[in-house]
Amino acid sequence: MGPGEADHDHEGGRARRTHEDEQRSLKIAIAITVGIMALEIAGGLISNSLSLFSDALHMFTDASALALCYLAGEMARRPPTADKTFGYYRVEVLSAFVNGVTLVGAAAYIFYEAGRRLLVPAEVEGLGMLIVTVIGLAANLLAMTVLERGMMGLNVRSAFLHILGDALSSVGVLIAAVIIFFTRWYYADPIMSIGVGVIIIYGTGRMLREVLHILMEGVPLKISVEEVKGAMMSVPGVMEVHDLHIWSITSYMHSLTAHVVVRREEMENLNEILNGVKKEIEERYGIRHTTIQVEAEDYEEIGVVHGNGG
Repeated sequence: MGPGEADHDHEGGRARRTHEDEQRSLKIAIAITVGIMALEIAGGLISNSLSLFSDALHMFTDASALALCYLAGEMARRPPTADKTFGYYRVEVLSAFVNGVTLVGAAAYIFYEAGRRLLVPAEVEGLGMLIVTVIGLAANLLAMTVLERGMMGLNVRSAFLHILGDALSSVGVLIAAVIIFFTRWYYADPIMSIGVGVIIIYGTGRMLREVLHILMEGVPLKISVEEVKGAMMSVPGVMEVHDLHIWSITSYMHSLTAHVVVRREEMENLNEILNGVKKEIEERYGIRHTTIQVEAEDYEEIGVVHGNGG
């Protein structure tokens, strides 16, 4: 084995270990989050706290997000098949869509129940609510610590942000629990429930927007077609780029196809130009799956009809 092969095997082994560490961190965080969710559901029923139950639904959003991150990591290991040439990456998108629709319904119920309790306040057992919320917040901080240690890829970083959002929501419920425990002002429970519901709707709305954008084959949200085109044309020898299409298979896997027009006198440097274009696309935008058709400057495409025709 030569030096190059040794380096390649070493880097491949390190990448596998990194992936395994991330997946392990996600599994621990999922277990913690599901445990907190179950505790808050039980605590909400025992203490009659709507805000605690609302926070449990918010936990469900985080557990779903973590599970999707883990699923995406597992699916990434599976090779494409003859009838699924991109593999199973879209499972993440479809699962996110189903979760999003479910959560919108759950948030609607929270708003309805909070409205009822604002009209007729329900008695809440403040001590039980306070104990459960403190335990939940501590567990959230533990999950954040676990994820932070393995926070190397975008997948785990997005999961970390979900847990951070839930920790902030738990702080709000804790404030409501303290108010109820010391003052017995039960309006704090439905008011905080509405706040948690708004957080759920906001996060779910952003997620569903991205999901629908991906399903509609939209350009990735943080990528500009004009900027990509400019980067490709900055490669020496490229005089024009057309039929440029960029879309996402899933939230972190993007594809690109384009026609690149090369000056005729530069055609002998075709491999160098093509490698330069692909390098620009990958280094600037992280797009590794590219299909590029190269054309000479006087090339005429024939036999192709666009539109409906007559």
